Amino acid sequence: MSRISVRLGLATVASAMAVLGVSAVATPAHAVDDEWETLVLREHAGYEGRVHVLYTMVPHDIYGWVRVPASDPDLSTFSDKTSSLTNNDRMAWVVYDDKQYRDRHYCIRPGETVPNLSSSRWKFNDKISSVKRLDTASCAGYPAFYSTS
Repeated sequence: MSRISVRLGLATVASAMAVLGVSAVATPAHAVDDEWETLVLREHAGYEGRVHVLYTMVPHDIYGWVRVPASDPDLSTFSDKTSSLTNNDRMAWVVYDDKQYRDRHYCIRPGETVPNLSSSRWKFNDKISSVKRLDTASCAGYPAFYSTS
């Protein structure tokens, strides 16, 4: 898939996302644009249901608008609705039980997926209320979904 630069001028982030085909409606797992660095939250286990993709649009001198990964202290309409997730980013992310990066949390490394957050290993189904992108691919200092040992 080739990247096409589109100058969006003063378009809002919402309309830019619409132009790029990003929405919160049910989308097959394979339809999420994995060419971009993102954390993808899914409403149901097995990567089914509505999708919430973590990135934002920022203005850029050459390309108009570009997507960049973004932390979110309050998932708002997607809070407490995640049952599976995928880290398509090159950095690790930490997902939190409460807003403002508080309470119980787990780290997900680049390339990892969690198909069912209700697993007895985590008991984290419908709990995620905030997410933070780390500046490293490592989960050092954070409990990880999967052990590396």
